[in-house]
Amino acid sequence: MKSFEVYRRDNGRTAIVRTLHHNPYTGRTWITEVHEKSGAGDSLRIETSTELEDMDPEDRALYQLRLRKELAAEQAAMPPV
Repeated sequence: MKSFEVYRRDNGRTAIVRTLHHNPYTGRTWITEVHEKSGAGDSLRIETSTELEDMDPEDRALYQLRLRKELAAEQAAMPPV
């Protein structure tokens, strides 16, 4: 399985991280989004997953493009066999 961080915002008390996951054996691709909030000694972590097929077409196209770029870069970095 391959995972690529595609978005991160952290302003100290709140953070959002989106990670693109791809399983090359099954072809499954999905996004996990983690929201973390902390303050006054408490912390809250909410994690959601969304399948690529369940996204609206515009977002799906952007994530598919990002996945192709990440996989191509990874392939280019491999030594020739």
